[in-house]
Amino acid sequence: MQGWLALEDGTIARGRPFGAAGTVDGELVFNTAMTGYQEALTDPSYAGQLLMFTFPQIGNYGCHPDWMESSGAQVRGCIVREYCREPHQAQQTLDEWLRSEGIPGLEGIDTRTLTVQTREAGTLRAVLCTDGSLLPEEGVARAAAMAWPSDSNLVAGVSTPKKYSRGRKGPRITLFDWGVKQSIVENLARDCRVTVVPWDTDVAGLEKTKPDLIFMSNGPGDPAHPEMAPVVTTVQQALDRWPVVGICLGHQILGLALGGSTYKLRFGHRGTNQPVYDTAADRVFITSQNHGFALGEMPDGISQVFTNLNDRTCEGIRGPRCWSVQFHPEASPGPLDANVLFEQVREMANE
Repeated sequence: MQGWLALEDGTIARGRPFGAAGTVDGELVFNTAMTGYQEALTDPSYAGQLLMFTFPQIGNYGCHPDWMESSGAQVRGCIVREYCREPHQAQQTLDEWLRSEGIPGLEGIDTRTLTVQTREAGTLRAVLCTDGSLLPEEGVARAAAMAWPSDSNLVAGVSTPKKYSRGRKGPRITLFDWGVKQSIVENLARDCRVTVVPWDTDVAGLEKTKPDLIFMSNGPGDPAHPEMAPVVTTVQQALDRWPVVGICLGHQILGLALGGSTYKLRFGHRGTNQPVYDTAADRVFITSQNHGFALGEMPDGISQVFTNLNDRTCEGIRGPRCWSVQFHPEASPGPLDANVLFEQVREMANE
């Protein structure tokens, strides 16, 4: 059976189904990394999205439970040029793993052409069908009529329902789970006692964890979503009591809490090769990123300390007893340039 991908602008790309059979819709986004496909597919920041890889063959080292960033696949669908049938290691092929996760995939797609199209038109809504339940033309109409995933509160759907702890020594860090990657938890727990709390924990809940520092995680969706407004208020209150650090969505929420603004990027930054300039150290980090929104104007007294060298967007800010970065210093997998920032978190928590 032939499968297809239909975009809201009328584009129809036909290919070969793999993974689970099904019909799904979402926001079509692309990732430029050559490795780390399983980490990307299990990253909660991809909730609500159809993930397309630009690298021509995906799955050449298979899939393994140890390479997951959450409890399972977070994407709605996977699009590749070719998936590898005989990986040289691991327990499952990409096809087998997607089947076990209930995620449909489509191969034989000219992903480079669709990526160029996305860069020119901006992120597009799309429908992926591998079970023959719709005609492609019906998929185009469905894509054009669907709500954007970020219109929903995606954070509530990926956060932990209850708090949990990791790490046995060091300062106490309370970590907001807005779709946290487990590699962030692991990095912090090496030398800190980490308490991970649900997305909507209030100041009273934070106080019960006796934090030395508040850490705000990555996550999906629009930081300015109406249901995130109480979270921004909680962060504003936390800034008066504890040091605060954020990554990705946490960076954007910190910016809003400090009085700044956010906006949706044309096609986002997703991959392991994003160059970021550190103004204080006068050096460039090669970073891993996954986000569709960015910080806009910031008030006086808040410094922009990191800048994306591709489009000049804000990649990091610093204020009184707080700082944040848009990129992922844990970079699992990916470049390790920015991993040193976790040392700054521990130093700040110990002050």
